[in-house]
Amino acid sequence: MRSTDLRRVLMAALSLVAQIWPSHGFVHTLSPITTQVHTSRPQLKLQERTLIGSSTDLYYRRYSNPNHPPKTTATSSSTQLKLFPSIPWIEATDMWGNWAALTGTATISQVLGKTTRVGRLLGPPVTAMAITFALASIGILNPGGTAAAKSLQLFSLQLATPLILLGADLRDCVERCGPLLLSFGVASLATVVACLVGWLLTGRLLQAALGPKDVLAIAAALMAKNIGGGINYIAVCRSLNASPAAIAAGLCIDNIFALVYFPATSALGAGRPDVSLLKVQKKKDIAMAAMGDTNSHNDDNPESFSIQGVSTALFLSAFLLWAGERIGGMGGALPCCTILTVLLASWAPSSFLRPIQNPAHILGTTCLYLFFATAGAPGIAVAESVRTSLVPLSLFLSLLYGIHGIILTAVHKAFPNRASFVPQRLLVASSAAIGGPATAVALAQTNQWSSLEVPSLLVGNVGYAIATFCGLGYYAFFSR
Repeated sequence: MRSTDLRRVLMAALSLVAQIWPSHGFVHTLSPITTQVHTSRPQLKLQERTLIGSSTDLYYRRYSNPNHPPKTTATSSSTQLKLFPSIPWIEATDMWGNWAALTGTATISQVLGKTTRVGRLLGPPVTAMAITFALASIGILNPGGTAAAKSLQLFSLQLATPLILLGADLRDCVERCGPLLLSFGVASLATVVACLVGWLLTGRLLQAALGPKDVLAIAAALMAKNIGGGINYIAVCRSLNASPAAIAAGLCIDNIFALVYFPATSALGAGRPDVSLLKVQKKKDIAMAAMGDTNSHNDDNPESFSIQGVSTALFLSAFLLWAGERIGGMGGALPCCTILTVLLASWAPSSFLRPIQNPAHILGTTCLYLFFATAGAPGIAVAESVRTSLVPLSLFLSLLYGIHGIILTAVHKAFPNRASFVPQRLLVASSAAIGGPATAVALAQTNQWSSLEVPSLLVGNVGYAIATFCGLGYYAFFSR
């Protein structure tokens, strides 16, 4: 046998050993050529293929496979020591890492939103979005979003809907709200009219900025948000398959307008006295308070938050979501779930619902914060969406807020002596429509309108119950 043939046989055997041997150390001891392999990778291609020919192709692929890197000695010139983690720090495939970052953001936003000047200005939801946006933009989270963020967003969105509605006592809203219910009806109608005019005047600009897929869905979601709240916004977006970037852009710009609206309503109500209630209604409110009415959602009362209550709330929410998906399919799951939850909250015995309302409210609000945290996860993609849609959405929302206020002012001027249309009730009703029950109660408490605190919470819950369907009806009307 010639020496060249013998060399080929030996190197073929060496290639086979390199494939099956669990450590590279054996190969290091056999071939002096491999010392040169690890210090200069380009020489490997030239020298080994020249000397050995095709029999080393398998051997070379073994060492060039990134899943099986060659061992290097301490004196190797190619050895590098990584002092800093790679970008992004939390990989897109790291589900628990992404969930930890997002849930941590939701937690921190509640603290910063209440204790810092900027946080109080933005509010906890927008603070959560801003923090996540920053984390994705600087490389801590994967820019563009991740599968883990999308899964958490979908989970929190779906679970928040039945939880928040279970936490609302809807059975006696008509009886206990009194004149404020009509005030809220006018405020909701004002939002609908404002959105109709806004779409007619800015629809083409919105379509150019958001695209034909998202434009009407975001407009419908903004109308739903300004009748109910954030839960209705995300429910409409989910039902109409709006893109995450468009969802975040609409929410960001709407919150900028809210930063102007809420201080304005508080200033308009400053110095106005509390309104009087009918004696019958007042007695009922006192009786309900004596019975331990949980509509105030007292988080500090340990008896109102039990393991059984939490478990029951989670079970009912999962069951209602399953039933809604069975009835309405994927696209109609949340609207059907909303109907079923409202029926349950309206007709189930009070002795059954009262123990679960406070846990359901807290869990639902927690899910909302998780959703807001995931809304900023795409990072710079959100900034691009906000930049391109800032002017059209600002025009649309200017019309929404402006016409809403004009209609309520006109109603007050036209019927100054009607109990439903006094400034105090109209301001609380408007706040319940634009910001939800929490902001309405805060307005009543700030101005010491104690007689409007419970009714404002109730009409806000009515907004939660009807706003999603108003938004979907708006979409259906203009998409014909």
